[in-house]
Amino acid sequence: MSTYVFDVAWQKERDRLAALESLFDGSSRRFLTDLGLGPGWRCLEVGCGAGGLARWMADQVGDTGRVLATDLDTRFVDGHGRGNLDVLVHNVVTDPLDDAVFDLVHARAVLEHIPARDQVLQRLVTAVKPGGWLLIEDVDFGGPTGAALARYVAPPTVSAAAERIFQAVAALFAATGAEPSYGNRLPAALAGAGLVNVAADVHAPVVSGGGENWTRGTVQQLSGRLVEIGPATADDIEQFLDATAQPTTYYLPPLMVSARGQRPLT
Repeated sequence: MSTYVFDVAWQKERDRLAALESLFDGSSRRFLTDLGLGPGWRCLEVGCGAGGLARWMADQVGDTGRVLATDLDTRFVDGHGRGNLDVLVHNVVTDPLDDAVFDLVHARAVLEHIPARDQVLQRLVTAVKPGGWLLIEDVDFGGPTGAALARYVAPPTVSAAAERIFQAVAALFAATGAEPSYGNRLPAALAGAGLVNVAADVHAPVVSGGGENWTRGTVQQLSGRLVEIGPATADDIEQFLDATAQPTTYYLPPLMVSARGQRPLT
């Protein structure tokens, strides 16, 4: 079961997913490159979203490699034109997943939405070949992190509204069984799942208004539900969206925690 709070049929959902890629694909590519991703690798991309990272991975593994990109909704990846990239509608919770076949498994902003996230993590570990790598990336914006994120908003007159919005999104996640701060559990979760050489980074770029649509798109799509659950108000959302449309506004999106670990050889 997924507790995905977003409506995939929303008219701007592809733009919101593409905005997520624009914020974090660069760092994901760097982590994947550092793990050794290259020609001949067989990779699994879980929750491929708009498909940008899956296409890049396919280019890295070349003709001798293979990338399987999965999601509950794969329409944004259709027509990719790469012979070594397979796209599959797949539920990572319930659908079959082969054991010990991938040199690399990657998922970003996926496990946070799944109540059975610890069991799914173990399934992904099992899908990795001995010696292969798992890279999991999930957000942290719940609890005190929301207040910390709001401190980076300029002008500071928007900070209080931003903090209440982060609190409301976190409350909406929690109410549906999602985990708004699963990212901070990732290093321990990977080690607990039996991986070795575990490491993690916490990161997010400070962005200027008018040039970022992941945070803004999230607030736009969820606005009515955020007001219902509180503590955000309609005025908070209007103030935040107006301010973040201006290039003179600066703010920090939710933190991304990128954790990786290696399946032992024995």
